[in-house]
This record gives sequence, C-alpha cells and structure tokens, in this order.
Amino acid sequence: MCVILVCPENVRPKPEVLYACHDANPHGAGVAWREGGRVRWQKNLNTGETLRLLKKLDGEIVIHFRWASVGGVDARLCHPFPVTPKASTSLSGMAESVLFHNGTWGGYEEALKRLAQHRKEPVPTAPMSDTRAAALVVQTAGADVLHKLPGRWVWMNHTQTRLFGPWEAWGGMQVSNTFFVPRLRAAQARRKATQTADNCPRYQSCLFAC
Repeated sequence: MCVILVCPENVRPKPEVLYACHDANPHGAGVAWREGGRVRWQKNLNTGETLRLLKKLDGEIVIHFRWASVGGVDARLCHPFPVTPKASTSLSGMAESVLFHNGTWGGYEEALKRLAQHRKEPVPTAPMSDTRAAALVVQTAGADVLHKLPGRWVWMNHTQTRLFGPWEAWGGMQVSNTFFVPRLRAAQARRKATQTADNCPRYQSCLFAC
C-alpha cells in the first residue's frame, strides 16, 4: 500500500519519517508544490533526493511513496499524474492540477472504455495504472467523481488541496495511512539501543592489569 503525506506550509516530515515511508513503499516517491500559479511535480525520487528537494520548497506540499500494484514497478507510474487529456507520465512538469492515490481501483479498465466514448482523442495507452486512469477521468468528469472511487485521493491545484476518502492526522500532517509507523518506531528503537551501547563504560583496559 502506498502512503501520502499532505504537509502544511509550516510542517515538514523529519528524515526518519521519510525513510520509514520509503522502506514501506520502496517503488518511488513523488512531490508536488505550487509555483507560478500552477502545480509543479517531480517523481521517481529516492529518499535522499526527496529530502534535498523539500529543503528548497515553501508552502504546502504533498509527498507520495509508491508501492507498485497496478502497472507494476515503473518509474513513469509514480505519483502524481497531471489532470490533463493525456495524464502525462513525465517524471517532472507543471499542470493546472495533479492527482495522487493511495489504494487500488479495480474498475479502472472498464472506466477507460466508457471514457473513450466521451473523448474526441484516443485514450492514452501503456503504461497505465488505476491512478493515471483516474486522472483521465477527472479531467473529463471533474474532481467530485473521486467521491465515487475507492481509496484515498489528493487533488491539488494552484489554490486548493482536496482530500477524498478517510484520512488521519499525524505529526501535524494529513496522512493516508500510518502503516509506516511501526518501521519508524523500530528504527528509533535500534538507534536508541545503539546510543545506549555506545554510552556504556568500557573496562577492557583493566581486564588484565587490575
């Protein structure tokens, strides 16, 4: 399962949180933020790249860590997708709005068949995922259609961020799930154990002399 972090202007996740999210969802991170009256995104990032990017960004940001399900492991299927007629799979770009998803939408193939009847241009082909399909549907039907789809969604444009589905407040952010938290706690416990061991007194020097 993926995870999405919606971070207010004055909140940024600690590095240990990002590493835990990546450990639980290792198939590529993506970030979106507002810039120049539009939404800019970068995706297929590792944790180090994500950390360096976040240091440069002001304002609200959305971060997604992908667990490859529909469409398999493919850099182009990392989130977000621009809500445009082609829902480009570019690894970076700008758009009026973008879409993130946590969950699985099993009916996306049937929806694409129906969508083709309402479009003047052909529906894009592979690589395809349920989230890219949803971006195509939203481009035609509007963001409110997300109320009808399973999972947790983030639709972000240059003025607002809308969340669909059940979300949780955690660490000053809205998060799509907290399945990363056990990994975070385990890493904290390991670090604490290491620090405790490092602080123990050493008596080797007097093993034979004392």
